[in-house]
Amino acid sequence: MNKCTIELWGRRFTLPLVYECYDGETILPQQREALAMLQQNQAALDGSLEPVRKYVKKNGGGPDEAGLANIFRYVMPKTVFVPHSEKRLTAAILCAYKPDMEHGLAVIFENGRLRQVGPQDLVL
Repeated sequence: MNKCTIELWGRRFTLPLVYECYDGETILPQQREALAMLQQNQAALDGSLEPVRKYVKKNGGGPDEAGLANIFRYVMPKTVFVPHSEKRLTAAILCAYKPDMEHGLAVIFENGRLRQVGPQDLVL
């Protein structure tokens, strides 16, 4: 299994790396490029914290600002996922999400920039 090391929200993680590939297919160059863009854009990774906090506040039972100071009480990165796409350079960080363990949370980046925060279903 491949691993990916990233720094996210002030912590370093070594996470499993999953490329979505069809049967018999190898990893697309676009998928490798999407991952490289994510890893090279620390500002986007750091900047995703506030949108994640807003998502948790809106969809997680409304914890107060003090409760959101440690985002890891609600959101824990688990996997870096790179979907199959020949057109978009998309990579996502899939997270365990305490208020909704079934659907989890996805922090989705496109072309190295934050695109969306939401349930993992958006990218899977």
